Amino acid sequence: MQSGIGDLASGLAPADRRWERMDGCGEFADLAGPFFWTTDRVGEGEVARFGFRASQKHCNMRPMCHGGMLATFADIALARGLRMAGDVPAPIPTITLSLDFLAPAPLGAWVEARVTLSRLARSTGFISAMIDADGDPVLRASGVFRHFRNAK
Repeated sequence: MQSGIGDLASGLAPADRRWERMDGCGEFADLAGPFFWTTDRVGEGEVARFGFRASQKHCNMRPMCHGGMLATFADIALARGLRMAGDVPAPIPTITLSLDFLAPAPLGAWVEARVTLSRLARSTGFISAMIDADGDPVLRASGVFRHFRNAK
């Protein structure tokens, strides 16, 4: 989950807080990313923040970040947020992922998820996020995930 803040020098993550590259999410996430995370200065009720810079590989022909990329990012951010907030180990398979697309995220935008844990039950976790692009809302996401921390 950590590789330091050396990625800040590359200009991918903003300098407004300490962002660290998110590792350990699997080869698909590595291919889709890079993704970053921080717990520095999160708001009330927030677990963590996650982000990525919308590059050409993430965009459709408009060029706006592809909805499938935003869905992928939401799924990864919600699952990682649940792992962090609930102190539950991987794997955390997705049971339900609900997305409301609000606006497009343009090429070059910093796309950031503010993740909030709603409820941690015995074997499921309920979590949500508001996802912005350069501060403008683009996606509202919520999910239910299976976890195995207390399951017998």
